[in-house]
Amino acid sequence: MLLWLWQASGPENYTGVTDNDQTARVAAGAVLISGHAEMATVEAATLALGVSSVEDAYQRAGVGWTGRRTDRGINWVPLPVQDAS
Repeated sequence: MLLWLWQASGPENYTGVTDNDQTARVAAGAVLISGHAEMATVEAATLALGVSSVEDAYQRAGVGWTGRRTDRGINWVPLPVQDAS
């Protein structure tokens, strides 16, 4: 199952899990626009079964964006491509 994790951090920290990338960017972007955070990350992840903790339940896929608030709204930049080797 593919999920989208989002985190917005700065003066305050917020996190969430959604079922699609657009919803995750809207949620993280709202926190950025509100001024409660300075940077956000949205990343695809798969749900791992049979793990012992919530932190281990999500395996990050390395696909997603980082965002920052600008005068024009949110500037989303793709995460760097990870080397598969």
